[in-house]
Formats: sequence, C-alpha cells, structure tokens
Amino acid sequence: MNFFLKVFLVSSFAFLFSCEKKLNSSAVRSPLEKNEIRGEVTHVDQNLSMVRVEILGCGEGLLGEWGEFAGFVKSFAVQPGDLNLLSKKKVFRATTQQTFTPSEGAGYLLTNVWPDDRSERIRVNNVNRLLRRDTLSMGDSMIRSVGDTLPPFALYDQDGDILTTDYFDGSVTVLNFIFTRCSIAEMCPASTMRMKKLQLLAKSTKVPHVRFLSITLDPEFDTPGVLKSYARAYDLDEDNFRLGTATKAAIDDLTRQFGIFRKNVDDLPLDHTMRTMIINSKRQIIYQFPGSQWAVEDFLARLPEGVEG
Repeated sequence: MNFFLKVFLVSSFAFLFSCEKKLNSSAVRSPLEKNEIRGEVTHVDQNLSMVRVEILGCGEGLLGEWGEFAGFVKSFAVQPGDLNLLSKKKVFRATTQQTFTPSEGAGYLLTNVWPDDRSERIRVNNVNRLLRRDTLSMGDSMIRSVGDTLPPFALYDQDGDILTTDYFDGSVTVLNFIFTRCSIAEMCPASTMRMKKLQLLAKSTKVPHVRFLSITLDPEFDTPGVLKSYARAYDLDEDNFRLGTATKAAIDDLTRQFGIFRKNVDDLPLDHTMRTMIINSKRQIIYQFPGSQWAVEDFLARLPEGVEG
C-alpha cells in the first residue's frame, strides 16, 4: 500500500476515534447538573446508611475532584428515606454534597434522589405528555369537579414505584394535595392527620377496597425518599396509603386541573389552597371538599359509594 495512503488512513481512523470518544463523553455528562450523578447501586449498608455506587455519569463540577466522568465506584452517605429507595431501585439520579461520617470521614451525601431506570422514565414521560395535552385542551377556566373523570397521569410513590391512574381501579380512593415542608398546623399537617384517622376508621369498620393518595405540591423538594420519611414520621399504614411526586411540569398540570392554587411567599416554602376528593373505581370524582377542615365522619360515610359490586 502506498505510504501516503497508509498515513492518511491511520490519521483518519485516529480522528474518527477521537470524535467518537468526545461524543460518548458528551453523551454521558451533558444531561447532568454540575454536582449531579447518575449511578447504579452495587451494595447497601443498612447499618451505616451508606451505599456503594458504580458511577454511570457525573456533572462537570465533580470532574476536578474525581478525575473522570464514569466507570468507577464510590461510596455515599444517604438519608433514611433515600436508603429505602436505593435498596429497591438500583439505577438513580441524585445531587451530591460534601459531608462527614464517623465510618468514612470526609465524603459525599446523596440528596434529591430520583429513580432513573430508562424504561420506567420513558413510561412516566409518555403518560405525562398525555396529561399535558389534556390540560391544554381544558383551557384556563376549566376545573375538574364532581362527575368528572381523572386525567391520565404518572407519579413516583414513596418507594420509587410508578403510580398511574390504574391505582384507582377496583377501589374507592381518597385523594388530596399536601407538601412535606408545610408548617401551618391547620393546613397539610391537619389534613394528613385526618387522612390517617380516616384510614384507621375505614380499617376498623371494615370498609372494603379503600385507598389513600396524597400528591405533593412541592415536587422539587419532595422526592420519593422525602415522602417515605414523611410517611414514617406520621406512622401511616402504607399498605393502602401512597404519596406521589413527579416533575414540576406534571404537578403544575394536576394542580391546574383540580383547582389547587399555590405560590411562593416570603417566610414560607409555599402558600396554597386545598381540596380533598373521593374517587370511585371508574376514576370519577364523586365528592370533594375545599380546604383542610373536612370531617372524617362525613368522608367515612361516603366511602362505600365509590366501590363497584
């Protein structure tokens, strides 16, 4: 082969290989924020609240400290709710912050942890695209009320599992909107305590096929792990009580459709209205009460109406 042709072919191959490496590197890091990682859990230490993670990708801000974007293993401290999540959902996305633990010394804590299995993410996004279209088709003045059917939507619950409107099939469901940082005693805390009391009464009076769902108004803070800690703090019976979260866009669509108004205000994470609803097994709203001061006994008396057969 001609010498110059050999040089040309070798140089071309090196150039293409270099470009491929750059493309692959960009594909790994471009979707991630500065101190964010995408990883896969390889080991969970329940006693030390630590996880060992294979790094699948990391943000630009971590490159200087770690020296590479992917393909290595690191250990992280995690909070209790997130430890529950990462024991079940191996592939995740999270923000890192520096911390100190007695067992590891200086290290990193995972916060803002979300499940990130690709197939599950695609499923959630596809369902919530339908929610977006449905919201736009309703117009600004339309709000779902008694007799209306729920729109399609997909959430992550406190265990990181996907929850869609299939959850309402075959049961009567009490639905409300809360957020975990709410500090006004007569708002979210009062509503959650009413939901808990209703759940206990429904169980003690043997009301069949009843479920409970609280959807967060603060999805940027209320990740699945935060919702898990909230459920444990209130000692909720999680067998039939789910707490749901999603992207801000999906929660915006849901609050708009159900007439829940929220805004940021000084000295509070969020100011908002409230609405508690009963949904029947056909995904229809059969009763609703505005505000947080609804009567548990009133809702208890209406629960059997939502059950088919």
